[in-house]
Amino acid sequence: MRHRKQTFKMQRTRSHRAALVSNMVTSLFKHEKIRTTDAKAQAVKGIAEHIISVAKRGDLAARRQCAATVKDPAVLRKLFAVLVPRMKDKTSGFVTVTKLWPRPGDAALMALMELHGAPDKPKHEEKPVTKQPKFKKKGEKKAESKKEDKPAKKDEKPAAKEEKKAEKKEKK
Repeated sequence: MRHRKQTFKMQRTRSHRAALVSNMVTSLFKHEKIRTTDAKAQAVKGIAEHIISVAKRGDLAARRQCAATVKDPAVLRKLFAVLVPRMKDKTSGFVTVTKLWPRPGDAALMALMELHGAPDKPKHEEKPVTKQPKFKKKGEKKAESKKEDKPAKKDEKPAAKEEKKAEKKEKK
């Protein structure tokens, strides 16, 4: 009997499960919305909420405890600088799991996980616009110099063909 065994096994070894949960929690904090299977969403939800609760303390020990699960330093900074201040008035319910349609390939139930206060459309970082190098148009100086060399070669080819034809006639 599995009394008091509340771990979601998901048919994975312990190390694989730990890596999966760590990566999914990091992705959730990075993108603030992720789409995954319902079973994985239920497994990750409790851990993500626990990490946010620990991060609300804001001290060095809390940062190190969160860093054990959230491996990306940029996401860890975002957690403490952006996400935790947004959730300071809440005590729980930081992550919402919404059930979606079954996945077409294997009919696995899908779910959408999102953090409290996540924007509707994620803002993509705008890349600075760089000037494109100027390309020469057709018919400029460089192209003209190549055209001058080619006609000389074309003149030689017909002459060589005529000579070969004449040699063949002589052999017959």
